[in-house]
Amino acid sequence: MSEYQLIKNYKDQENYRLSFNHLANQIFGIDFENWYQKSCWNDRYICYSFLHSDKVIANLSVSFMDIILNNQVYSAIQIGTVMTDPEYRNQGLSRRLMEIVMEEYQTRYSFIYLYANKSVLNFYTKFGFKKVIEPSYSLKLTVTSTDKTKIRKMDISTKEDWELLMELNSARRPISNKCGIMNAEGIFSWYCLNIFYDDIYLITDLKTVIIYQQEGNLLHLYDVVSIKEVRLNELIEMIPIEGVSKVLVHFKPDEENEKYISKFYVEPDDTLFIYPVSERIHSDMKLPKIAQA
Repeated sequence: MSEYQLIKNYKDQENYRLSFNHLANQIFGIDFENWYQKSCWNDRYICYSFLHSDKVIANLSVSFMDIILNNQVYSAIQIGTVMTDPEYRNQGLSRRLMEIVMEEYQTRYSFIYLYANKSVLNFYTKFGFKKVIEPSYSLKLTVTSTDKTKIRKMDISTKEDWELLMELNSARRPISNKCGIMNAEGIFSWYCLNIFYDDIYLITDLKTVIIYQQEGNLLHLYDVVSIKEVRLNELIEMIPIEGVSKVLVHFKPDEENEKYISKFYVEPDDTLFIYPVSERIHSDMKLPKIAQA
């Protein structure tokens, strides 16, 4: 491993950034360059990478997150974009990057978290991470609007809609005071540019943005960007959707105890892991989708 060079926080060094982006595209099919060019990649997302011949061959990224849990704000670290070039695997590069990051941050933040797929679940427990099964929430759908004049699909490829979206997000309320995030402009913009670019809608009367996808009779609600408090049951009634009988809420609603909210558990595709083990931190945690790097 001595022949590999460790570099970090190099987003403004074009050759390394493009090499990182190439590896991310190769492994995950995701892109960071447009995010960087739009000045959205800030110092709250830092790459730790190994180089070989000026090529990024392994990476582990750190996101600095302000997490709200039951109205209290915690400074947290999220680990993500863990990847190794196939030609350099089975050399312990991810393990070494984990050791470096854990040594640097584990005593400085309230907790560290990450999401892992089924193929690597045992890897993170070796570093003291605890598996947490998050609850899921659904919302009973009673009536929906047929008035399409109050809601419009945003086109964030235009300067006007992009700037409006960023303006509203910068002044937004947290999605949840039971389990939400603050100061997350970077990760929010990445999701908008890469995942939800075709799923962003503006309710003009409320100056509220909602991010949702329809899958048959199921509607996935991912985010609500609003300056004012908005109740979910009232919000859903404003969406002109047809054929939907159930809404899956991808965050922890503040009104989770209301009769129109159902809570249940399913086996997730990606599992939440938290360090250190703390019932106070992880009890009944459900992080918003846009808090998952």
